[in-house]
Amino acid sequence: MVKNKRIIWLVIFLLIIAGMFFKRFFFNNPPQGPALFKRGALEKITVKVEKVKRDDLDFILSYAGSLKAKDESLVYPKISGKLSNYLVSEGDRIEKDETIALIDRDETGLKYELAKVDSPIAGIIGRTFLDKGANVASQTTPIALVVDMDQMIVKLNISEHDISDIKKGLSAYLKVDSYPNEDFEGVVSKISEVIDTQTRTLPIEILILNPGHRLKSGMFSRIRIFAGKHPGSLVVLQDGLVKESSFDYVYIIEDSTARKVKVTAGIYQDNKVEILEGLREGQQVIVFGHQGLKDGSSVNVIEQENSLQR
Repeated sequence: MVKNKRIIWLVIFLLIIAGMFFKRFFFNNPPQGPALFKRGALEKITVKVEKVKRDDLDFILSYAGSLKAKDESLVYPKISGKLSNYLVSEGDRIEKDETIALIDRDETGLKYELAKVDSPIAGIIGRTFLDKGANVASQTTPIALVVDMDQMIVKLNISEHDISDIKKGLSAYLKVDSYPNEDFEGVVSKISEVIDTQTRTLPIEILILNPGHRLKSGMFSRIRIFAGKHPGSLVVLQDGLVKESSFDYVYIIEDSTARKVKVTAGIYQDNKVEILEGLREGQQVIVFGHQGLKDGSSVNVIEQENSLQR
């Protein structure tokens, strides 16, 4: 009986010791994670800023499209038969009404003079499609493609939003992958009077002179149409613009604190964006260091100069 009591008291003693250890470890020494997070929240975020400045911006509309010769013509035979031979090769210069190929229209027991297939326009033989002896059908089988390479065009579909800014005579500059460091100058030459109801766009044409025939039909081009200037605009770097839920914001600096401000953006040019509403000239806008940034965050400011002059 005495032995059992000793065991019971020993168990009670061990439970008391264990309870004291548990209390000291878990309640008097809480985990350090939240404290570290709290201290981290007080640390300043290093950011780079750019002052809001005034600048003259070019109003540029950017599109893309494929080049083609201004005048192109698929050439068809007027009679059916077999292709006897071509009188020209791809790349040859040809005049209007000059013969491109001859068609053999012989039938069993009958022999006819070879029929001529003439070019409807002056230009260059862009393609020949058939082999000698191939069957051809009148007005159905194309014999060749003739292109006038002196002038090229790009057909574009302009969005409704840009229609009011498009006018005949506006300058356009094209870039193609074959000549990446060169701009080819063109002009808006045609503007349709009717909107495409399927795409809600307006068809236009850009005309480009091509004296050296370096531009080829089918080349893909990126086009910038210069639609005017916005002089004296308030501008910031595009890196300062933050998009959230279809709205534009920037973070400005007030007493070493980041303040989130809603803005209305205008046109874009290179690395600049026009600000129509929300900012004043001279305010400092954060352009680097947005990660983890919130309205009211303490910041360490590094100012970068002349970025808007690049």
